[in-house]
Amino acid sequence: MIKLLFFSFMLLESIAIFPQGIKKITAPQVSCNGTADDVPGIYTDHTQPKYGFSLKGTPAEKAVMMKNLIAIEKLEEASRKDFKLTGCVARVSFARTDNRTYGKNIYAGYGYELGVYQYVCHVTEHVPKIVDEYRTVFRVGTNPYLSPGGANVVGTGEFYTKYGNPVYDISDEVKSKYPNRVSQYFSEQYLLTGRSDDYKNKHTDFLKLNNGNGFVENGWGDSRYKGISANSYYLIDRHYFITKPGVPLLIPVSRKQYLEDMLEYLEMEKANFELLNTKQLNDIANETAEWAKKKRDALQADKLAYPKFYEAKKAKLKDLLAKQKPEWLQKPAVVDQNTLLKESDKILEALGRFYDEEGEYKSALYVLNPAYFMGNNGQATKPLLIEVQFRYEISKDKGFSARLFDNWEKNFDIGALRKMVE
Repeated sequence: MIKLLFFSFMLLESIAIFPQGIKKITAPQVSCNGTADDVPGIYTDHTQPKYGFSLKGTPAEKAVMMKNLIAIEKLEEASRKDFKLTGCVARVSFARTDNRTYGKNIYAGYGYELGVYQYVCHVTEHVPKIVDEYRTVFRVGTNPYLSPGGANVVGTGEFYTKYGNPVYDISDEVKSKYPNRVSQYFSEQYLLTGRSDDYKNKHTDFLKLNNGNGFVENGWGDSRYKGISANSYYLIDRHYFITKPGVPLLIPVSRKQYLEDMLEYLEMEKANFELLNTKQLNDIANETAEWAKKKRDALQADKLAYPKFYEAKKAKLKDLLAKQKPEWLQKPAVVDQNTLLKESDKILEALGRFYDEEGEYKSALYVLNPAYFMGNNGQATKPLLIEVQFRYEISKDKGFSARLFDNWEKNFDIGALRKMVE
């Protein structure tokens, strides 16, 4: 009897995690004229996703993910208890994404998605049809990707020794051999990319995400300042970070740390230059064309010029560390975010310059806060951070999207998500 019950449980779990017999959904066959926005909608939970899904992991990990995802699904369903869905099909699916590395710990990425497919009224048949792709979507991502932005730090990434000469960048081969704390930096802009386009309030929006307080939106452009046109179409992406209370995700990088980490980075840059310069010379060693001669000359000139650049950069870093007062070194590192600054002389000139005046403000640098990203005690599926996204549409013929979003904003219990990360 026990074996039979166990087998039945495993079979049910298998069906829940790997949905079978996915049914094609058809819109109600009622007459319509021009619009199908008032036609009764259809909702399907995770047992009838459009494309199926799987949650990869150990049996224990699958069980935890399934439990958390169903809890999220129930929260969305509860938010619509007094809401009439019309003009669309709303279909739930779950997903297991890549692992996330936060500091030294690895967490499982997984998420809930409610894709909303609009009804349109067929021009000749005058019955509702379901569009094949969604634009309106509600997502809850557990342990989301934060996007480390080392390449956005001025003086790292691609560079020339002299403008017009060959370009050098950091290869994966070199990265694997040398420590590289700079590549773990975050800039405010990098955290906001794809999440907020409010260019007048970048720092405020960054703090909302970093502290898990409030939401940011992407897609308004200048309309948020100039006003919304009644005849325009807007696809707005709203994002929340659900975090542990009172603990920021990221903490500022001090000038001292930045300078020390750039010294470390410089050794990697040197090894990379020597590797790439030699490789490019070898690649054209037997070429006799005029272009090859010019490139060899440029590469040979770089070979002579780089050691001087390397020594000058190293000397400037060490000089700043040795001569600046402790209070100056402990201030936040705010750097130029001109990622096109590649010429070695300009990089050297900008190195160690920090932007104190508001008018000069470029981008503050941050790293993961160790106090937030603590050990998971072997619980890879534990929600350490949750990102909520609701992408909604504003348009004359997208009433279904605005209604669903407005109801969600009023009735969805975000506080219940906060309990999952506490």
